[in-house]
Amino acid sequence: MAEHDVPPTPENYAVWISFATESNPELCASIAARIEAQEAFSESFNAELFAQYFQWRAIQDAVLESGGAMSRELGAVKESLAAAERDTAAYGQALEGASSKLEGVKDENGIKTLVESLVSATAKMQRRSQDLEKRLQETCNEVTQLRSNLEKVREEAMTDALTGIANRKRFDESLRKAKRRADSTKEPLSLVLCDIDFFKRFNDTWGHQTGDQIIRFVAGCLTRHSMEKHLVARYGGEEFGIVMPSTSIADASLIAEKIRKTVESKKLLRKSTNEDLGNITVSLGIANYTGEESIEELIERADTNLYRSKTEGRNRATSDTAASSRDAA
Repeated sequence: MAEHDVPPTPENYAVWISFATESNPELCASIAARIEAQEAFSESFNAELFAQYFQWRAIQDAVLESGGAMSRELGAVKESLAAAERDTAAYGQALEGASSKLEGVKDENGIKTLVESLVSATAKMQRRSQDLEKRLQETCNEVTQLRSNLEKVREEAMTDALTGIANRKRFDESLRKAKRRADSTKEPLSLVLCDIDFFKRFNDTWGHQTGDQIIRFVAGCLTRHSMEKHLVARYGGEEFGIVMPSTSIADASLIAEKIRKTVESKKLLRKSTNEDLGNITVSLGIANYTGEESIEELIERADTNLYRSKTEGRNRATSDTAASSRDAA
């Protein structure tokens, strides 16, 4: 960790202990590739490693904690129900006894005593019912809170720490759902992949904090121009993906072009020194789901179009149906 300037945080220790012990092959491959490429371990990359390979533990811990709380709540409810059952039985016996005694009562005092005993038993039963209702309401509230906590943890596990948009896990999950929906409804499904041009040069020139600033800026541009039904995600490093259900290739291309123009039109200033970073540009690849391919094949076609954008000069959006939407515009 010291050799690669990795800060000694608990999260980073978890990642590098796993690397040192070779306990996670995919994590080891990610770190080894980074070292081989001689790329720095930036704050964002370190956070991404932890989120990708260890965030599931947060969900696991939350599930275990919620399971324990749920077990305690159910135990308390079970005891309340058992007590209510005993009281109900006792109340039934009291009514049955009162019925048999009523036949033998001849004077006013006897009837009065009998009625008082029934009133007392009824009041006790009423209190028990109120207590049970309160206990059940508390349990209902506790279950609602547990569900909310689990959803919050799940949301955090599916969110990119640097940008606040969806991470790779949510991207994969969203694309699977969108494909199933497209197969069912026959509605169009488009996918956009976006990569920041010459990002390594910005990182090497201005440092990783500035690189992180650029990543957040591009994430904001993608979010601003995407529709509510779309999912914008950080696909990895400086690459992003947009899952576009119910969106034609033409509409997807228009959105991609708006993103490209917006990014190109902005001049960024380095936050720490106010220095001009110049223009940032992005390249994009757009693919439309054919209905007869796997998710991997759809991603591969979008990635191929992204590669075409890169090789044909960058700062352009390439789709299945056109060499470049920028040229067409």
